Amino acid sequence: MSASPALTGGFARIRQVPRPLIWLLLLVLGLLLPFVVYPVLAMEMLCFALFASAFNLLLGFAGLLSFGHAAFFGLGAYLLTSFIIIKANVSVK
Repeated sequence: MSASPALTGGFARIRQVPRPLIWLLLLVLGLLLPFVVYPVLAMEMLCFALFASAFNLLLGFAGLLSFGHAAFFGLGAYLLTSFIIIKANVSVK
């Protein structure tokens, strides 16, 4: 009786996918995303991904702790919400 692949290191034998193929799949997924998901939601997902990437670059690689990203992100959300409340006469109560 042979041992399971997890015990014998069988996962090391899995063939790796070439990087250009991964990039191509991500590109195709990004181009098809607006047809599968509501486009506004897709744009919001991409904005959060960009925010996370920038934060990872600053904290992970540079080691720079900056709250400027969060401040601009929060300020933009606050101003947009204020603009919508004023223009649409929406009550927050």
